[in-house]
Amino acid sequence: MDRYLVFARTEYDEPLEHRGDVEASGDEEASRLARERFGEEWLELALVPASKAYWAEKETEEGETEVQV
Repeated sequence: MDRYLVFARTEYDEPLEHRGDVEASGDEEASRLARERFGEEWLELALVPASKAYWAEKETEEGETEVQV
């Protein structure tokens, strides 16, 4: 099973936002599960395999590490 990050938006002028995750054995199953879980109301839906996501980290002024998507 692979974890997929789900990003979606409902209007062209809004950014894609992380809506949640799904676990699936492949792309087609992930697409089906995302539609079932997050509905059909979105304008655009993007699935990103978590293993392919690049997580950029930066240090905050307080010296803590913060993850940026």
